[in-house]
Amino acid sequence: MMPVVEPNLILRLGTHAEKEYFDKTLRFFDGLAVNANLVEATPGATASLLVRFGGKKRELPFYIDPMTYAFGEYADRKGVLRRDLDWIKSDQKRNGELIRDYKRSYSKLANQLGDPFAEALERNSSVTWNDFNNSNIESACSQVAEYQLHRIAEEFSSDSELVQFIDKVPRPVAVYAPYFYIEPSNENEWLDLNLRLATTTARNITSHPVHIMICADSSFLLNKKFIERIKAELPSTGVKGVWFWFSAFQEDSASIEHLTAFRNLVETLSDKVSVYSRHGGFFSMALSKHGLSGLSHGVGYGEQKDVIPIIGQSTPTVRYYLPQVRRRFGVPQIERCFDSLEIKTPKDFYKKVCGCVICKGIISDEIHAFAEFGEMHRSTPKSKRLAQTPAAAKRCRYHFLLSRIAERDWIKSASNEEIIGKLKAAAELWGTQTTLSGGTTHLERWQEVLK
Repeated sequence: MMPVVEPNLILRLGTHAEKEYFDKTLRFFDGLAVNANLVEATPGATASLLVRFGGKKRELPFYIDPMTYAFGEYADRKGVLRRDLDWIKSDQKRNGELIRDYKRSYSKLANQLGDPFAEALERNSSVTWNDFNNSNIESACSQVAEYQLHRIAEEFSSDSELVQFIDKVPRPVAVYAPYFYIEPSNENEWLDLNLRLATTTARNITSHPVHIMICADSSFLLNKKFIERIKAELPSTGVKGVWFWFSAFQEDSASIEHLTAFRNLVETLSDKVSVYSRHGGFFSMALSKHGLSGLSHGVGYGEQKDVIPIIGQSTPTVRYYLPQVRRRFGVPQIERCFDSLEIKTPKDFYKKVCGCVICKGIISDEIHAFAEFGEMHRSTPKSKRLAQTPAAAKRCRYHFLLSRIAERDWIKSASNEEIIGKLKAAAELWGTQTTLSGGTTHLERWQEVLK
């Protein structure tokens, strides 16, 4: 019988500009995740943050993602397999010239992790499965584990003012084995390597639980051979946990077939190891009734993520998260539903939409104040397009975080049938609103899969 667990909700730190949100809401979350490239970009600030939240006073569990996949092969937006590591480079001005070189954070990370990661940057070509052999796989796994366990303490020991706090430096709750993106044209080689790296790490690291990250394209969910290998071979690696990251897998637009495959994968593995979703939302939390131990996402984003980000993309508008529908919408879309749903007063809004402290603070006197969540302006006098104001974006982020915390708390005590009932009620009410442009169809798919 599949284990029913309480979902652990882990907040991922994207940049230190998000520190305010962590200060005010992190105590309501179950953990904190930080990427190693952020550690290297701002080592002092990141170390201080982890001690502050993960130290003896709060003891919040945290994870350091070693980001080893960044040094591997990747497929670009045109589907072309690339080994040039260009996605971790940037245009930089040096001596008056514009050159393209590795971002400082990734260059420092490669040096911290050692070979074959540092060697890949030197030759300007990605790590491949052929770079690991019997003579170096042990050292590579050991170096990646040691980085996670000791990098923060090293930062404190190198500072004359911080060294006195060295005994307060916490350790991550688990250690990730090195991992790489499993791209379709060489799936067997990459899967073999990822499992081997996990096995080696689990055998050598006994002080902490070892976790494996399965990072692959979302198409692999329907790859029967791949999924069966994961189910059969992963438990024998000796890891205590597995994190699934299926690139571009979006819970609210995924097909029934993809969602069902993910549920079945969770159910099969959850009685052997703890199962997590690296980027998940409400559907992932609902899978706690089917064995999922936890999920992570960012501050108002990150419920899904492509392995390779879109370079140069402008900052997206932070849309309002509609709690009943478990999805984000534009403020005007939601406003146009008010008349037909008889939402005419602030009390109506609190009852039918959201009653979190952010919403009550904004919509205290009249319903029209809801528009403040979508407030727009011209960011500069020369701007040709309107953009969301920073204040509106902040409201939407705080509202999302509070909504997600409330969802986690409710799911802990709700039954699978109650979750399905909530989804059904929301589909019947909000699904009739034409202004939402078919943005509620995922509710029916989720009901079907959760049954």
